[in-house]
Amino acid sequence: MPLAELRASLQDGEAIPDALSRLARMFKVSTLVILRRLVDTNWIDRAYFDIAWTAEIKHLSQRSKQGGSGGDFYRTTLARVSRRFVQALVVSTLEGQTLYRDAFRMLGISKTETFNNLGREVGVMG
Repeated sequence: MPLAELRASLQDGEAIPDALSRLARMFKVSTLVILRRLVDTNWIDRAYFDIAWTAEIKHLSQRSKQGGSGGDFYRTTLARVSRRFVQALVVSTLEGQTLYRDAFRMLGISKTETFNNLGREVGVMG
């Protein structure tokens, strides 16, 4: 995260928690990285950094304890390789034009059950 870009992105009067989340999204890094770089720019002092770092670690720890599924494998796969590609590949495999081995490799999967679930997810299999 270039220091010059960070400095240009800072907004006077913005609350630090708001700046943390905005900058983390903008630079695609964690809020902890943003905190560290804010010290480098002298936007916050070391004493505030220590307090904010501890609070942010606690916040992130609580979020991870709350759980969550961690995402949906099938939705992620469809977004990664495209729904249309999965539909065409499943049909081609079921028709015998593509080997299961090749389909699995192209989809990044290793189980027939996962392949069948993807087929159902795209509406090709019942």
